[in-house]
Amino acid sequence: MIKERVITIIKHSGMKNPELEAQTGIGRYTWQNIRNKPERELKTEEIEAVVKLYPHYALWIASGEIAPEIGQTSPEYDEVNSKLDSRAEG
Repeated sequence: MIKERVITIIKHSGMKNPELEAQTGIGRYTWQNIRNKPERELKTEEIEAVVKLYPHYALWIASGEIAPEIGQTSPEYDEVNSKLDSRAEG
């Protein structure tokens, strides 16, 4: 499940593999394999790289849980909240 959550974050970010490579120091072909090969295991360094980019998703990556009261959310939570916030403004 951790791999699926990491892939969700990457997709939600909109980052392409070359940008992920630039941001993390992990090769673009590694990111491509993570996205496209279900049998490809996720390494600790790859998880740590994503957590470094998105520390507010660390709890969700590790456990699938969120704790918005301490700033630990998920991409889905953030997306729903942004829609609620834009409705409140309008």
